[in-house]
Amino acid sequence: MWTKYHKAYLTDGCWSPIRPAVFFTTKMDGTLDIWDIIFKQNDPTLSLQVCDEPLHSLRVQEQGRLIATGSHSGTTTLLELSDSLCTLQRNEKNLVSAIFERETRREKILDSRHREMKLKERTKSSQEKEQTEEEYEEENLVKKAEEDFFYEIEQEMKSREKKEAARKEKEDMDKTDKGKASPVHEEREDSGNKEDGSKEE
Repeated sequence: MWTKYHKAYLTDGCWSPIRPAVFFTTKMDGTLDIWDIIFKQNDPTLSLQVCDEPLHSLRVQEQGRLIATGSHSGTTTLLELSDSLCTLQRNEKNLVSAIFERETRREKILDSRHREMKLKERTKSSQEKEQTEEEYEEENLVKKAEEDFFYEIEQEMKSREKKEAARKEKEDMDKTDKGKASPVHEEREDSGNKEDGSKEE
């Protein structure tokens, strides 16, 4: 249960000694508000402009019919209420008790919902944090796998280049060896040629 916003500050208030549903408030703009929560809860049932200066105090007669208000300058104003505002209505106590119990239950429900929303927000934030960490770890794993993959490819290429270089070097050496004639073989060939020449003579 709440009221509308008022520009003027509240200065005093009190309950009616006769009617449980009625209470009175005074404000800085010199207004006296009379509230009947059974009839209306968001706005006052009656508003009276008592004076043009702030009202600071408020007192109600024991019979509930007269109200005295005190202003900033010390002026006291005595007001008389109508019979409906100072006469106990039928089942008024039960109705007021039911209103207060309803509002109490509503406040408890709102409080539990508020706590539930806070808990959901905390759970959501923790889940988002965990999800972010998991995504970060997954990105790191993917990055590491890519680095390992390219490293293996680079090592394989280097190994192949080394093998190719060794093969070419071996081929070059074989060609060089084949290009060189053996001295013993040459001497034999020379001696053979000489013998052939002597025979011919």
